[in-house]
Amino acid sequence: MEDELETIFSSFVFTLMAIKGLTPIADKVGLLDVPNHRKQHKGAVPLIGGLSIFLGVAISALLFMELDYQQNVLLSASLVIVVMGVFDDFCDLSVRLRLGIQAICTLILCLSLHVSLAHLGYMFGFTNINIGMAGYFLAIFAVIGGINAYNMMDGIDGLAGSMALVSLIALIILFAAVGATGYTLWALMFAVAIVPYLFANLKLFGFKRKIFMGDAGSMLLGFVIVWLLILGSQQQEKYFRTVTALWIIAIPLMDMAAIIIRRIRKGNSPFKPDRNHLHHILLRAGLNSRQALAVIVAAAVLLTSIGLAGEFWLVPEWIMLAGFLSLFAGYYYSLHRIWKIVRWARKHTSDQTSAFK
Repeated sequence: MEDELETIFSSFVFTLMAIKGLTPIADKVGLLDVPNHRKQHKGAVPLIGGLSIFLGVAISALLFMELDYQQNVLLSASLVIVVMGVFDDFCDLSVRLRLGIQAICTLILCLSLHVSLAHLGYMFGFTNINIGMAGYFLAIFAVIGGINAYNMMDGIDGLAGSMALVSLIALIILFAAVGATGYTLWALMFAVAIVPYLFANLKLFGFKRKIFMGDAGSMLLGFVIVWLLILGSQQQEKYFRTVTALWIIAIPLMDMAAIIIRRIRKGNSPFKPDRNHLHHILLRAGLNSRQALAVIVAAAVLLTSIGLAGEFWLVPEWIMLAGFLSLFAGYYYSLHRIWKIVRWARKHTSDQTSAFK
């Protein structure tokens, strides 16, 4: 236990050291996010959050853990994702190249670890569904979806990191409940490493220079979280049901899916940026960025808690799936009527403000 605490604490310390050390380097090499018509922050901000998180976890793992084959493969694949993300932060890689690398990494992991997303459980009724070889394609689809879900949530300070932290805490609870020590430690290391990033990103506890996660960070966290969900639900020893994974990443997943469907229906590329994500909606409704962050995090905690409750109380899987799809349908319906909702929210806020004057 003492060794585990040392490993967890060291991931915090090494991430903090990486943030301090990489900030001046980012200024020198130009690894910076500069404001433009879509990005309205002030000044050039170092894009080192994701790289710092990876270094914090990787150094801790290499120094204090006896890594097994599975952990070495995961760490190596995570390195590839981070390096790709850093290059993307530098020079905006093409969508095809990014998706191709993500797909290849996922397939290599599937083949190396002998696992795919084939076991769907009893989500569609009373038959245990196993889709066999098609599980490899579903795993690739799921990992790419998870990576881009967290990437798309990286729109206001603290959001992508907080969403990842909520998902990782849920995974820690799930793995710890069944005594899966290795996975619990892995999730804990990433969760703890996110904390100093959030301090810097939100300029808390003495941090005066803001940093951003960058594509390297959002891709890394999405990749790690989805792979922990796959490993927890798809191996011979299953630690939780597949349907539970949907609730663990509910907010990023629903936001991404709704936006992509909307873009395709409009005839646009699903990867064409816009300002219709959940955080943009809340900002247009009159909330500031901290208030929007609090609302979204609270929603993520609520939905994740529903997923955990369903898992521990063994709520039938088809009911959990029906609940998730109903929730998504409601979110998508609301997104279609976003301007009416925003106008109502602004009027409601204005009326409340007038009442207190």
